[in-house]
Amino acid sequence: QGHQKRLADIESQIKELQPLQKKFTDVKAQLELKTYDLSLFLKRAEQNEHHKLGEAVKKLEVELEEARSQIKEKELTYNSCVDAVSTLEKSIKDHDKNREGRLKDLEKNIKTTKAQMQAASKDLKNHENEKEKLVMEEEAMVQEQSSLESQLASLKTQLTTLTLEVDEQRAKV
Repeated sequence: QGHQKRLADIESQIKELQPLQKKFTDVKAQLELKTYDLSLFLKRAEQNEHHKLGEAVKKLEVELEEARSQIKEKELTYNSCVDAVSTLEKSIKDHDKNREGRLKDLEKNIKTTKAQMQAASKDLKNHENEKEKLVMEEEAMVQEQSSLESQLASLKTQLTTLTLEVDEQRAKV
């Protein structure tokens, strides 16, 4: 009786683990969509005047923060998968020898869960890569803004010099 209840508990744990892969796929799709939106946004930002770059950098920082929090969520989910697999493996070792059929089913479920766990790990790495890409894009935007600001300062200086020259020429005339 006790073993059957334990097996039922383990099977229900396995069923709870199965939607994890869908969650990962959904989050990955959302991240790809955000990456696409970001690339469109960056193209628009390149065409805008330099004072709008500041707003673009702020938006990138917000998206970067979102990506970071999604990575934290994925890490928690991944760790939960690892714990679940470890619990299932322990249950199999402790279980009665004469329950071979049940044990084989549990081992099959563990393989499925491990495959989901590997997929989760792969998704986590993709999120890390995406985060690094966003960080680099943010740095590039900040550098571009700083470069445009120094160009603007240089042009203002040239304008002042030219104005002085024009005034001198007028005085001579």
